[in-house]
Amino acid sequence: MALLIKNKKNIKTIVNICRFMLAVVMVLSGFLKAADPVGSMYKLGEYASIFSVDGITDGWLLSIAIVQSAFEFLLGLYLLVGIYRRAVPWLLLISMSLFVPLSLYLWINGSISDCGCFGESVTISNRATFFKNVVLLAMAVVVFRGRRQVVHRVGERTRWLFVLLSFVYIFAMQAVAVWHLPLIDSGTYATGENLREKVGFVPDEYEYQYIYQRGDEEIVLAADTIPDEDWEVVEVRPVLVKQGSAPKIENFSILDWEYDVEIADELLADTGYVCFIAIEKVEEASMTHVDKINDLYDHCVANGIRFCAATASVDDEIVLWRKRTGAEYPLYFADEVLLHSMIRSNPGLLLFKDGVIVGKWNVSDIPDVEELEVSPTLMPDAVEVPHGASENWRFWVILLVAGVVLLVSLDVMLVRISKKKSVAKECEEGDVAETVEDEIEEVNSENK
Repeated sequence: MALLIKNKKNIKTIVNICRFMLAVVMVLSGFLKAADPVGSMYKLGEYASIFSVDGITDGWLLSIAIVQSAFEFLLGLYLLVGIYRRAVPWLLLISMSLFVPLSLYLWINGSISDCGCFGESVTISNRATFFKNVVLLAMAVVVFRGRRQVVHRVGERTRWLFVLLSFVYIFAMQAVAVWHLPLIDSGTYATGENLREKVGFVPDEYEYQYIYQRGDEEIVLAADTIPDEDWEVVEVRPVLVKQGSAPKIENFSILDWEYDVEIADELLADTGYVCFIAIEKVEEASMTHVDKINDLYDHCVANGIRFCAATASVDDEIVLWRKRTGAEYPLYFADEVLLHSMIRSNPGLLLFKDGVIVGKWNVSDIPDVEELEVSPTLMPDAVEVPHGASENWRFWVILLVAGVVLLVSLDVMLVRISKKKSVAKECEEGDVAETVEDEIEEVNSENK
């Protein structure tokens, strides 16, 4: 082992393996958070409540979430291509040194079930998070100690361009996710999820066996089998046939605040289309597109499609919202956490069919009534707005890979051109030197 460590080639290999693994984790973590910055904002709000940090607005939390995602992504990306080999290992070492005690505290405290390291796309326990961070800290130490051995793929000629484009990339990606919806929708309320099944409770299934006795004899028979009259039942034994399941979604509650009636089951039991507007807080909701919501409500009423909304605001705020927007649609009460888990938009539209989420839209993407008039009975086809390629996470992955490959190739090409020029210059200088030497020899020979 000592010989392995002393060998410089082996040290370089170990450092770069750790560099690569650490970089991939950081890029993945930053990318998944950037795909859903509003979700990262909510997670930071949970951290703020744990440490009793009050007075931070959602705007500040969103800004912090965007910067944090970009910081992790850019650190991982720069480590991957080997630029800023002094600063990046320092920053990674400091970051991991902070994450390890934080994850240990979360494991002991248990207030948050998931740290949010990879957004909602990948959830791991606090215990696993702690050990993961310990391993990453060890890798960060190795990379820091051997930072001079880090192989770089981007040189000084294209470094400024790489840095500029990486900044534009990560912030543009987050802007799209904030203005529309998360690029990766993998939560409990993702499009295509059957809420009716997730909310429902499935009981255990049992089969009963009857124990009969006659004298010293004893037999076990199923419930539908009856022995002779001489036998006497002494015990009924339940046997588990099929394990039931608890609801995957608990506390799914939508309350008609005017009549104090629970309507969540009624909405999910509806076999037709249900347009559901989630307004997390009406006092903070965007007023820009309220006319679209009202027009959609009128369209649904005219075509027999159920339409309702829910908010976590108090009664006075709801009354004020109705006055300001002219809303005539039913407005129910739901928990704030439930609403922002359902959709990352305030307001936002969800479309249900047979208890399944068949569509989700940011309020700014709700189509005009003219588009809906095309086919009012085919609600998904009518409501479905063709989203741009930039609203798909695959587009950003392809853009990232293609951009890195292109810039690395450009750097390699520039290096080769530079080497060719250098070699040509050396040859030129060599030819000049030979010519001068020949002239000197010729002069000397003439003088003789």
